Amino acid sequence: MDEKTAADSGSRRGNLDEMICTMRHRVGAEAIWEKQRNSILENHPYICGYAFILCVTAIFSISHLMVFSISLLFLFFISDFMTRDVHRLAPFIPKSLLFSILYLLVILAIFLISYKVVPLLAKNFPELSSKLQTQIVEELRQSSERWDLSGYIDVDQVRDAIQQTNTRIFHFLLDSLTPIYKGFIQFVFALVINLLFYFESQRVEYTFVRNPNSLMTFLYRFLQVRLGIFYAYFRRVMGGQVIISLINTIISSLVIFALGLPHPFLLVFIVFFCGLFPVVGNLISNSVLVFTAFVSIGIWGAALCLVLLISIHKLEYFLNSRIIGGIVSLPMAVSLAALVLSEAVFGIPGLILAIPLVLFIRHEFEHIPGFGREGAQAESSSSTMLDTREAIQECTEEATRLAEEPKR
Repeated sequence: MDEKTAADSGSRRGNLDEMICTMRHRVGAEAIWEKQRNSILENHPYICGYAFILCVTAIFSISHLMVFSISLLFLFFISDFMTRDVHRLAPFIPKSLLFSILYLLVILAIFLISYKVVPLLAKNFPELSSKLQTQIVEELRQSSERWDLSGYIDVDQVRDAIQQTNTRIFHFLLDSLTPIYKGFIQFVFALVINLLFYFESQRVEYTFVRNPNSLMTFLYRFLQVRLGIFYAYFRRVMGGQVIISLINTIISSLVIFALGLPHPFLLVFIVFFCGLFPVVGNLISNSVLVFTAFVSIGIWGAALCLVLLISIHKLEYFLNSRIIGGIVSLPMAVSLAALVLSEAVFGIPGLILAIPLVLFIRHEFEHIPGFGREGAQAESSSSTMLDTREAIQECTEEATRLAEEPKR
C-alpha cells in the first residue's frame, strides 16, 4: 500500500468516524454522558480490569479456544526467542530474516508431521497392539508353565481383557480425530495471526488506543500489562522446561538407539514433545518406551526402560530444583496442586500454564493493596523514625569517641 492509498484510507476512516459520531450525538444525552467522569472505573480500576480479563478467559474456555491460545503463546515464545535471543548472538542477521526462517521451519515441521508422523502412527498402531497382545500372552504362558500359575492366571481371560482394552483405545483414538482436526485448524489460525502481529503490531495498538481517555484504552492497557507479566513468567519457566526436555531427550535417545527400538526418530520426537509438560510428560513418554521395548525386545528391554523411567524421573526433580527452582521459588506441594487444578479447569493445556499462572496470580495479589494500609504506613513511618534516631545516636557516639582519641 503506497502513501497516497494509505492517506485515502485514513481519510475515509476519519469521515466514517465523524459520521458515526454525528449519529451518536443526535441524542443530546450521549454528549452529556461522554463528558461525565467514570467514577466506577476511577474508584475500582482493579475490579474493572480483572472482570474484563475473567470475561475474556471465560469466552475462550467456553468456545474451546484453549488450543488456539496455547498455540499462539508458543508461537510468540519461539518468535521472541528467534528475534531477540538469536539476534543477540548473531546481530548481523536481520530480525525479519530470522522470523522468516522460523516460519519455514514451522511449515516444514507441519509437513513432516502431516505426511510422515501421523500416517506412521496410524499404520503401526494396529501392528503394535497385536504384537503387545501376543507378547503378553506368550510371557504369561511361559511363566505359568515354569512356576505353575494356572491356579492364579487364566491366559484366555487375559487375552480377552487385552482385546477389549485395545478396542477401547482404538475407539478413543477415532473419537479424538475431530478434536485433533479442530486443534490443527486453530494452530494454523494462530500461525497466521502471530505473523500479522509481528508486522502490524503498531497498527493493532493504534486500533484500541485512539482515544487515550476512553474505556477501550484502559482495558487494552490493563490487558497488555498483565499479558506482558504473564509472558515474562511463562518465558522463564518454559525456557527452563525446554532445557530439561532436551537433557531427557538426549539420555533417552542413547537408550533408544542402543536397544535398537523401531522407529527411533518418532520415539525421540515423542520424548521431546512430552518433556515439555512438567511432571507428567516424562511418565507418558517413558511409558511409550516401556511398551515399545516390551513388544520388540522382551521383558528385559521393558525392565531396562523402566529403570530409565525411574532414573529420569528422579533426574527431572533434580533438574527442576536446579534450573526452574531458582526461577519459580515455589514449594513442590504448591506446584503439584497448581498442576491438578489447572488441568481440571483448562484440560491438558493447563499443565503448561499452571506454574506461570500461579506465579502471575501471586505477583498480582502482592501488588494489590490490602487491609490496614494506613496502619501499615503509620507503623512503617514510626519504625523508620526510630531507625533514623538510632543511626543518628550511633553516629554521634562514634564522632565523640574519635574526637577523644587524640586526647588519650
